[in-house]
Amino acid sequence: MTTTAGSRFDIRKDSDSTWEIFDTTTGRTVFIGGKPYFDLPQDSADTLADFMNSVGMVPDTDTLH
Repeated sequence: MTTTAGSRFDIRKDSDSTWEIFDTTTGRTVFIGGKPYFDLPQDSADTLADFMNSVGMVPDTDTLH
């Protein structure tokens, strides 16, 4: 993923072969609509994070994670 200054979402490894999308402002795994964005293949996580940044998505704030 190409992270630009101000990008809210980025990806990181969460196991040997899967990735998660995290909120760069909190360091927490992203939840949107109650769905956690982890355990993803790298290409899917990268594409989703780019999309989330491009449309300005806002993660759930009421989910503890």
